Amino acid sequence: MRKLVELDGEYGGMLEVDTVKLKRVATEFRNWLVTIDPHNDPFGFLKEDLPIVDAFFNNTLTLPYLGYKPHNWESREGLLPRSYTLIASPFYVTVRGGLLSPPEVIMQDGRYYTWVDFEDAPDDDTATGTVRH
Repeated sequence: MRKLVELDGEYGGMLEVDTVKLKRVATEFRNWLVTIDPHNDPFGFLKEDLPIVDAFFNNTLTLPYLGYKPHNWESREGLLPRSYTLIASPFYVTVRGGLLSPPEVIMQDGRYYTWVDFEDAPDDDTATGTVRH
């Protein structure tokens, strides 16, 4: 569904998160994370990423999430496994209300908005999450 979403002037992302997409990518990311051997986790994926994903599922994560993003240095240096980057990137972009390309900005009442395509919820499922206003 296409929605008019307010943009965050301070952080540059959206003030609303596609919780249907977030639930989907968080599930995929969590499924990947739980396959990691806790005794062989040199990047600390279980310690740093899993609590953020679980906070979403526990409905304790304020959305959009603007907190600590794990592994920034390792990512910049190209040290992370490609499998992590492919599974984590969709989660972190979505949970932060990130935009993959510059939006067409619409100004209304002194606020900035853009049109965004959000995923439709499956008939038998609903997404969770709290939205920061």
